[in-house]
Amino acid sequence: MKSTMKKDYLWNTIGVFAQNAISPLLLIAITRVNGIDGSGLFSFAFSLAIIFWTLGMWGGRTYQVSDTKSEFSQQSYVMVRVVLSIVMLVGALLFSIVNQYDVMKTAIILALVLFKVIESISDAIYGVLQVHGKLYVVGKSLLYKALFGFTAFLVVDIWTSSILLGSLAIVVANVLVFVLYDLRLTKKEEHLAIPFSQITLYVKRAIAIMKQCAPVFAVAFLIVFSLNIPRYFIDVYAENEIAYFGILAMPITLIALVMSFILQPNIVGLAGLYAHKKYQEFNTIVVRIIGITIGIGFAVFVIAFLIGIPALQLVFNVDFSDYKDALMVMIAGGIVNAIVSVFINILVVMRHFKAQFYILLGTNVALAIAAFVTVQMYGLLGGIYLFTITNVLQVILLALAYSGLLRKKRHTSTSLSSLLE
Repeated sequence: MKSTMKKDYLWNTIGVFAQNAISPLLLIAITRVNGIDGSGLFSFAFSLAIIFWTLGMWGGRTYQVSDTKSEFSQQSYVMVRVVLSIVMLVGALLFSIVNQYDVMKTAIILALVLFKVIESISDAIYGVLQVHGKLYVVGKSLLYKALFGFTAFLVVDIWTSSILLGSLAIVVANVLVFVLYDLRLTKKEEHLAIPFSQITLYVKRAIAIMKQCAPVFAVAFLIVFSLNIPRYFIDVYAENEIAYFGILAMPITLIALVMSFILQPNIVGLAGLYAHKKYQEFNTIVVRIIGITIGIGFAVFVIAFLIGIPALQLVFNVDFSDYKDALMVMIAGGIVNAIVSVFINILVVMRHFKAQFYILLGTNVALAIAAFVTVQMYGLLGGIYLFTITNVLQVILLALAYSGLLRKKRHTSTSLSSLLE
């Protein structure tokens, strides 16, 4: 059992890291092969695909793998992703039409959304494997998709100088791994085929699951918007800087990834402490996680201050000498954004969705209004400052919500203990 857990942890860590690494690696390759304009087009399309992917994930597989009473069948969880995949593709097409994007930009957006559609459906299959104790298979699948997808894109893009064909190559690589590896191994664990006559029934069950998971989805969806609202307005009003924005945002991915490696192994333990009303120990671990996140973020900040701009220029072969201030503000925003993610996850453990939903909704609406004006006047730097300020505000409000809820739980627990005495 212990060796299986080690294998699960090792391969899942490798797979998740590879999955998160593919975006910056693609950005480096595209900037080198297709130039800064191609990089800007891809980074915007990829970020938009991630927004639709968040819709397709509908809160992730946590609900699926924690369904110990088998309230819904595994086929129903897969059907959720199939239904949402259709919504993703239609939504991406409508978004492109409303914004009057040209044929090439629309095609690249749709190709990358299709790539994320495969990821979304795969995640439900991963849930089946995880339920059957095969999390290490999930990690291997993520690694294979990252390696084959990146290689396919690179070969096709170098050969054709086409971002669209490269994106389609990623889709083909992911489909092949999905069919030849994911489905083949999943069939050994559970039968997932749905008879045609029962499709309507499973769609109804999928909708029931979506209703139950709606609060988790709403929060996850709003988190993605904090960075992408400025990105959208930069694409509209300062299109020549959108590529720089995408590249400068890369350290945020690194900080968030490290934070997730620190946080995720503690989730089960935190849930146990909270369930057993051990609030002091619970809070000690939360504070420690936040402290480590700040420490790692500060280290990234110092490294970026010393060698950030030369490193970016070396890797991307693009002049970033005018963007040092923007890079430092972006990293500061990324550190605060990582702390926002910590509080969001902790409040989910505490099963408190309302406060974080309203905090994220209110701050994102304010960000959109401010970005509409500020980006027109100050371009990329204005968008980055707004992103950072918004995250600072979110941290303050979420910290107040967390401390208030914890204080209330402690008071209730103390009162009950006094009554029992």
